[in-house]
Amino acid sequence: MGIFKAAAGSVGGTLADQWLEVYSCDGFPQGILACRAKKMTSDRTANTKGEENLITDGSTVIIHDGQCALAIDKGKVIWSSATPGENTFHSDRTGSIFRKGGLKSIAKQSFERFGYGGVAAIYQIIMYLDLKEHMGNSFEVKIPINLTERHTGASIDATVTMTGMFSFKIADPLTFYQKLCGNTTAEIPVSAVIPQMTAELSAVLRQALSKRCREGISAYELCAYGDVMVETAEKLIDKLWIEERGYALSSIGIDNISLTNGDKNLLQSIEYAKALTDPRLAATTLVGAQAQAMRDAAKNAAQRGIFIGTPNK
Repeated sequence: MGIFKAAAGSVGGTLADQWLEVYSCDGFPQGILACRAKKMTSDRTANTKGEENLITDGSTVIIHDGQCALAIDKGKVIWSSATPGENTFHSDRTGSIFRKGGLKSIAKQSFERFGYGGVAAIYQIIMYLDLKEHMGNSFEVKIPINLTERHTGASIDATVTMTGMFSFKIADPLTFYQKLCGNTTAEIPVSAVIPQMTAELSAVLRQALSKRCREGISAYELCAYGDVMVETAEKLIDKLWIEERGYALSSIGIDNISLTNGDKNLLQSIEYAKALTDPRLAATTLVGAQAQAMRDAAKNAAQRGIFIGTPNK
């Protein structure tokens, strides 16, 4: 009985998989990098009993702008395209009677399935990747550095806080799928890669800022070197991301580079002490202090009701 059931299943399954299919991804949900293609169906379709994980030779794969489609056969990418429009899938393992040579393939496929008890020894899926730029990813980096104040020559241990936004996009779809998607058929969200990206970006920004600080710049000039640090960070991270992950840094914007309030106050104190070593500035400071003391004394006397001046005769 098992042989007859396998034979019936082999022939019936092969015939059910002769229909050509249309695969598409109408649009990616917000925050999704990759998802499995959907087979287009309707209430009038007769293609209801075919294998879910089998793509018939000659099937159509619709690709929209900003998308890339990959065909995976038994875990291996056998076809990919980012060309918008209708693309035709080809496979000599899943022939159809609606394609040339389809009648011969029916017997071959049926015999192969019979050897596996009536099951098709094929696992094929279509995956879509979103190639558009993914923006609005924020970061905040706290960087302990040894800052040399160029004007005073003082060296202090300080903490710099750097905040901003960055964007990225998939630059190498094949590498991205192999390294980050693997054999998954589920959706791959942006949130799955952001923590790693933020950590690596923070590391290269630390390198760029440390290099700039070693050259000796004023603490108040840090913001002016934002573009230089961005350029340095891009050079450091592009190779890692593209070759190892398949995505690339599109842009990065630094909106704030600042010291902690305690470090700012310390630098101001150092600058003030440095100013007092200049005799001219010290004299000016002393005159100013004396003038302020006289004003304070006059104010206090007025508050106590004491009249200072020449008495009337």
